[in-house]
Amino acid sequence: MKQVIFALIVVLFGAASCRQPKDLVYKSVQNFGLQKGKALMDISFYNPNRYKLKLKNADLEVFLNGARLGKMNVNKAVAIPRMDTFTVPVSIDVDLKNLLPNALQLAFSSDMSVKLQGNLKAGRHGVYKSVPVNYEGKQDIRKGLGW
Repeated sequence: MKQVIFALIVVLFGAASCRQPKDLVYKSVQNFGLQKGKALMDISFYNPNRYKLKLKNADLEVFLNGARLGKMNVNKAVAIPRMDTFTVPVSIDVDLKNLLPNALQLAFSSDMSVKLQGNLKAGRHGVYKSVPVNYEGKQDIRKGLGW
C-alpha cells in the first residue's frame, strides 16, 4: 500500500512539473543584410520560462509594413537559455518584388511594422510542441542595419 501511495505522489509531482512552456517573446532584429536573394538577420527572443528549451525548427512568414518580405526557415537546433535573451541567426528567402518598396520606405522612415506569422517547434527532453507565432509591432530597422 505504501508503494502505491508513493508511486501516486511521484506521478502527481511529475505531472505538475510538465507545465506548458510560456511563449517566447520577440525582442528585435539585428545584423540585417542581403546575400544572393536571401535576407540574413539575427532575431532576438526572450525565454520567460524557468528552464532551458531547444528550438528545433521554425517556419515563419515575415512582413514589413504589410508587404510580405519572404519565408523564414530555421532548420538547426538552437539552445534556448532559461529566463534570458537569445539570438537566432536566420535566412529569409526574399520575395524580390516586395523588397524594393520596403527599401524605399526605409529611406524615408526607420520605424517599420514587423509581422512574424507561422509556427516554431520548441521543447525539452525530446518532447517538442508546435507553437504558433503571431507577432506584430514597430521596429527601428535602421538600427538592425547598423545605420
